[in-house]
Amino acid sequence: MRTVETVADQLFFTTVYIEAAATGGVSTGTGFVVSYHTPEGILPILITNKHVLGDFSEITFRMVAAETGAPSKHATQITVSGVVPGQTWVGHPDPNVDIAVMPFGEVMTAMANNGAPPYFRAFGPENFLTQEQADELDGIEQVLFVGYPNGLFDTASWMPIVRRGQTATPIYNDYRGQPSFLIDASVFPGSSGSPVVIYDRGMYVTRSGATNIGSRFYLAGVVAAVHTRQVLGQIILTQGTPAATFSDMIDLGIVYKAGAIQETVDVLVQSKGIQLESPPSAETLA
Repeated sequence: MRTVETVADQLFFTTVYIEAAATGGVSTGTGFVVSYHTPEGILPILITNKHVLGDFSEITFRMVAAETGAPSKHATQITVSGVVPGQTWVGHPDPNVDIAVMPFGEVMTAMANNGAPPYFRAFGPENFLTQEQADELDGIEQVLFVGYPNGLFDTASWMPIVRRGQTATPIYNDYRGQPSFLIDASVFPGSSGSPVVIYDRGMYVTRSGATNIGSRFYLAGVVAAVHTRQVLGQIILTQGTPAATFSDMIDLGIVYKAGAIQETVDVLVQSKGIQLESPPSAETLA
């Protein structure tokens, strides 16, 4: 595989495929890693949704495997048993904010000890979109999100799928009073937990309409859900025509903001007595 150098290349290695056994089948979702500095070293933290980790006691995490410092054509995975909500992972203190985080260093170490270390690129807290930066954004901005819609991925490389959309509500507003915004994009189950980024390479247009030469890259939030509508369908039988309803995706995804991610990380490190070095203040983030 060619050298992973550009931001676009690296985005394909930021995610974790999450799978758990569920009633009637398998539940899949997405996570991504944010690395923080502590006095003891780097602390990788997995960011995803509460409903992705749920009440499952056994969860499998899968990433692209590394081979001599480069991505391979193979995957590495570890199944974690005895998962306990509130201990193994913690959620945002607001029950309506669908963000979950957990320390992820031991999982990646277990992958390496199993003979297949992961090849990954982590976000840093310095990538979080700040409130000051959000105020400079226009009401409509292009976004990218990376993950595994409907559990899909490239079976040849084990890499995730990148999708594009745009903000459907301004990032600087709180949608329905929650620390969230909407994106107009094809969001499907499995995309839950996907990182949402603003990435403009080489040139971008400011809110004032000026063209800037340069690039910008912000981690704006995490996908949590998709709006649906109930559609009436017809099942034709020989002795009647009973109606059935089903859910229809309307391509509006709910994204919880960077500030809410940091609030959840703060809960995690406080519960485990971990000290972060110069973490961002959630109040300064969008």
